[in-house]
Amino acid sequence: DAPDQEPTATDVPISHAAQPAAAAAAAAAAPTSSRISFAGYQLIEEIQGGGMAQAFRAHDASGQVVFLKRVRLNTPDEAALQRENDVYGRLQYQQCNHVLSVLDFQRDGEFAALITEYADGGDLKHFVEAAEPSGPAKGLPPHKALVIALEIARGLAELHESNIVHRDLKPDNVLRVGAVWKLADFGIAKNRAREGGGVTFQQAGTYGYAAPEQFDGSTADPSADIYSFGKILSYLLTGNTDPDRIRVELPDLRRLVQRCSQYAPESRPTIADVLAGLEPMLGVPAT
Repeated sequence: DAPDQEPTATDVPISHAAQPAAAAAAAAAAPTSSRISFAGYQLIEEIQGGGMAQAFRAHDASGQVVFLKRVRLNTPDEAALQRENDVYGRLQYQQCNHVLSVLDFQRDGEFAALITEYADGGDLKHFVEAAEPSGPAKGLPPHKALVIALEIARGLAELHESNIVHRDLKPDNVLRVGAVWKLADFGIAKNRAREGGGVTFQQAGTYGYAAPEQFDGSTADPSADIYSFGKILSYLLTGNTDPDRIRVELPDLRRLVQRCSQYAPESRPTIADVLAGLEPMLGVPAT
């Protein structure tokens, strides 16, 4: 028999990426003997990523396509992956329509792996960029941006209701599963319900999206996610995180982004306030 071969890496980010139909069909048709497995999952294709994590499009025992992210044991990456699994575990008992669903967590003698549903629609960053294939992203039409922003806000509400602060909310970590946008990647998230306080990792988050207080070791607070949400809404509307680039013809959206992006955490709205501002813009009845 021919020896197992490592899946081929593709030049896409570690977040799930939609594969061209022909490539996906070819991968599915590849003989099983040419694949490797992990804890009962067939690793179909490696998704190139950052850090020490490996990410794969995989099949479970039933043939369902899943996303498998694994790291070596006894490394800082294992702690981050375990943190991510713990966040998912806290959320599993409530209905979360806009948070990626975790399916399994496995270890062998070398790796730990988190298995989630596969986001076949890719991430929000590439979705916005694809709207301007001939040049820099300039944002989406306001109505489309609003629809996506509302789904992200509902995902944040699901997290904050469970005392979870994401702390790394950015377009790369907003994924589309079918027609639904969902929040993902909880490697630096904080469970505020845990005993021991809410101190963040120093300098945790992504510049341009993370709140200023995240870079001085301040306490983890939901208002940090609100700041990131404001930056994402600006990005959806303009392709840029600067609220001043939002057109003056969109005063309500401009004001909302400015409120979310306030430097002082106590000056930002809550996620309930954000939803109360967004929903009437789309004709959604108040909840």
